[in-house]
Amino acid sequence: MKSKLFFKKYFCYISIILSTVILFTVLVSCKYQAQQSPLETEEPPDINNMPRAGQWINLTDEEIEMMTLEGGAEVEGRKPHPISNNLLQLKYPNTLVLRGSLTDKKVALTFDDGPDPRYTPQILDVLKQYNAKATFFLIGARAAAHRSITERIVKEGHVVGNHTFWHPNLVKEGVERLEWGVKETENALNEILGYRPSLFRAPYGGLNEELVEKLGEMGYSAIGWSVDSLDWMQLSPEQIEKNVLSNIHLGAIILMHDGGHWTMDLLGTVQSLHKIIPALQRDGVEFVTIPELINIRDRM
Repeated sequence: MKSKLFFKKYFCYISIILSTVILFTVLVSCKYQAQQSPLETEEPPDINNMPRAGQWINLTDEEIEMMTLEGGAEVEGRKPHPISNNLLQLKYPNTLVLRGSLTDKKVALTFDDGPDPRYTPQILDVLKQYNAKATFFLIGARAAAHRSITERIVKEGHVVGNHTFWHPNLVKEGVERLEWGVKETENALNEILGYRPSLFRAPYGGLNEELVEKLGEMGYSAIGWSVDSLDWMQLSPEQIEKNVLSNIHLGAIILMHDGGHWTMDLLGTVQSLHKIIPALQRDGVEFVTIPELINIRDRM
């Protein structure tokens, strides 16, 4: 009888311990997932059922699958005109930059969310064709996955910046998430390029006072924009061209994208550059990198 009672109590204790462990595991898992960007927790698509036409035709299954594992969708949290950044720039003029000189005939093309094996090489080809320089704000995970493209960007005279490791909404996630994402991307880019870039752009352009102050402490220049192509909306080349040229000014920092969610079609961006760049060059405007535009360093 005593033996039966002993085993009954024993199994009762074991059940309580196991239930506690399971509950703890579930809570930790939920908390971790809540901290991840949407694409980190997204189920990758079935590679065999993905479209294999057009720009997809030259990619391997491994390359396509890799593009579903990192990054963040611009439409998740982006506001086309982050007015609050204008106020932040007035408060932190030595850290946050939105444009260059209004008197020099120079502008800066910037590309976010790459490198992407579909679009980044095409954009680099166009830039080379017109002898134009640009600045690429890279997602750390994608840079690590596509080393050769990252190397090519720098080899061809362009500049790279830090765009976090997973593209989170930093205003929602906070300073700890910023610091982790910046340092992880620093490490990835340093391993590939041999240096740590000092330029940073927040995903979605989302910043607040606390984030800007932390970036300043970390030695970064936060780069915004003054002309928004809205190409992340997958617009036609004609509409992207209109968005840029109708809002252009001397010293402009132009926001475009060479990557994004794996479903996005950014061919309109590539094609629009064949109109935007020659049109401004005919007016004597030079396409330069961010460090050239605002006279700052590009690395730590």
